[in-house]
Amino acid sequence: MLDPLTPGTLYNSMNNKSCVLIVDDQEVGRETLELLLAPEGYQLAFATCGKEALNKAEKIIPDLILLDVVMPDMDGLEVCARLRAHPKLAEVPIILITAFNDRVSRSRGIDAGADDFISKPFDGDELRIRIRTITRLNRYRHLLAERSRFEWAVEQSNDGYLLLNGSDDIVYANSSARFYLGILTDSSLPASFLKLVEKQQYKKEPVAAWANWPNSNVGTTPRFLVRPETGQSHSLWLQADILELPSNRTTTQLLHLRDVSEQLNLQQQMWTFQTLVSHKLRGPLNGLVGLQMLDEQIIDLSSKRAQTLLKIARESAKRLQDQILEILRYIDSSQLLQLNNRFELSLLPELLEKIRIDIPVKAMTVSIPENLAKRSLNLSNQGIELVLRELFTNSKKFHPKNTPVIEVSVASVDPQNIFLQFSDDGCRLLEKELNKVWTPYYQSEKYFTGEVKGMGLGLAMIARLVWNSGGNYRLRNREDQPGVVVELTLSLMESR
Repeated sequence: MLDPLTPGTLYNSMNNKSCVLIVDDQEVGRETLELLLAPEGYQLAFATCGKEALNKAEKIIPDLILLDVVMPDMDGLEVCARLRAHPKLAEVPIILITAFNDRVSRSRGIDAGADDFISKPFDGDELRIRIRTITRLNRYRHLLAERSRFEWAVEQSNDGYLLLNGSDDIVYANSSARFYLGILTDSSLPASFLKLVEKQQYKKEPVAAWANWPNSNVGTTPRFLVRPETGQSHSLWLQADILELPSNRTTTQLLHLRDVSEQLNLQQQMWTFQTLVSHKLRGPLNGLVGLQMLDEQIIDLSSKRAQTLLKIARESAKRLQDQILEILRYIDSSQLLQLNNRFELSLLPELLEKIRIDIPVKAMTVSIPENLAKRSLNLSNQGIELVLRELFTNSKKFHPKNTPVIEVSVASVDPQNIFLQFSDDGCRLLEKELNKVWTPYYQSEKYFTGEVKGMGLGLAMIARLVWNSGGNYRLRNREDQPGVVVELTLSLMESR
């Protein structure tokens, strides 16, 4: 007689066959049941006494237990009662095999927890039918229990999960997805996911990544839903991924929405710190070189030259102190886009001139219509400064002689938005590179110089700053001459 189950291994982790544990102290009883059930394809396990039955049942968690009532030491009724008291085995179906067919015996069996009875001598066909029915019902019960646990886990998840049909309609949304998308109840599921996204004022970014929706974008640029910052709430970033469903024979797709706002803000903070340290500390540190000259050379400290070097050093030290304090204020990423923060366009020429002095360029022109100079951007002073500094840095770095001519102009798009255009006369980009430069860690400069400078985060962070404020961006080659044009659509604050 064979026992195909390895102790300690759950049967249902091996295959989809139902497992039947046969418990009988008589070998002839075990062999009879084996001959009847082996052709049915069940996995069969055997126990010769009550104690062995309890141990085996705990190890393999069978689909059904065929339990003989009359056994020495521990009879079938006691075994049945102990199985029902066991937390892992309480719901395993039990069929008692008994020579007794009276009402008292059956009542005792029911009290012990039995699900059914087979009287000896039994009919083979009837036994097989009963076992087939019970094992199928037990499997179905397991599936319902697993589905219930899965649905509970999905409902408790902080991530959003939606099922979309082939028409992009939402057929299911868990609690987090309903929260993100403003769905009150399952009974109010809207018809179209994309229409709902627009209704909730999300922007689909980057545009190129959503072009093939709803196809999976695994291995390509991530898709984001961005709800820009307002006067009442911070910006919200949701990464949207289509997950492949195993053995999916329908057109239903599973959409995973993950809140990545904190992660992207951390990247923004790191880039901000790197940018500010680079731009703000270089100048004052150069001014402190005079102290090194005084230390290395024998110079009369009362001389005019020494006094000049000391004056430069004092001013540089003071400037360095101020810049470090400013950087410490900038480290908090909330400084980039504070609620109710604004940048007055009338200050743009002054800011551009400040950046031009820090990052010397050959020439710069600025054009702002008088009617727009009185308006304010939905972007902080620090945010617009970081955007412009990165554009200046790239223009200088990519120019063949590092002497770009920069043109900045502002125009009205509509009452709520302006168009900021930043042009230089440096290198052109290959058409296939124009969209890729906004991807994090992508460095197009290696195609021109063969060098890899910086982290490749600058333009990606510009894109995120612009998205956060409700704007958009575009980069194209100049038509009339070498160079590129960065076009930013930026939101305006309401006039006071």
